[in-house]
Amino acid sequence: MHPELTTPRLRLSPLTESQLTAYQELLTDPTVAGPAGLSLPVSTQRVTASLAADRQQPVHYGIVWPATNRLIGTLIGYPHVEATGAPSPRALDIGYLLAPEFWGHGLMPEALTAWLAALPRQFPQVTTVWATTLATNTRSQRVLIKSAFELIDDQMMAPNAVTWGLVRHCLYRYQLTE
Repeated sequence: MHPELTTPRLRLSPLTESQLTAYQELLTDPTVAGPAGLSLPVSTQRVTASLAADRQQPVHYGIVWPATNRLIGTLIGYPHVEATGAPSPRALDIGYLLAPEFWGHGLMPEALTAWLAALPRQFPQVTTVWATTLATNTRSQRVLIKSAFELIDDQMMAPNAVTWGLVRHCLYRYQLTE
């Protein structure tokens, strides 16, 4: 189990099944779902399956607003798959969500920075963290830049549940060791 992390304004704790309702609110909000590549409507069964899948990932944190103990976001670390198709033991991919009413206050960079600082203790073998964002998602790009990620490339990627044509994505990297 991952240790709980605290920042000046947030608590990051492993996702739990008891957070399903708040998790569903995040995934069914159109302003969150679109940039995350989810098509709406999202069924309750799909949300339940998504939470279960996120909880199976190497890293799965709920971002909690301590004043109300409300889940306001997630930070998930996924196995990074190399060009050969094999998972890399030295890299993770990340994805994150935050409730829109908390956007623009520096909370996601705060959460991400805390997690990156704790990462070497949790996963000492990991040297690289990757993130991909839609080229149009400038908010997410600012989060990554504020968190010391480096833009590596932008590329056209295949469609997902929301986009039915090639869409430009930006690839970012955070290097823990040289």
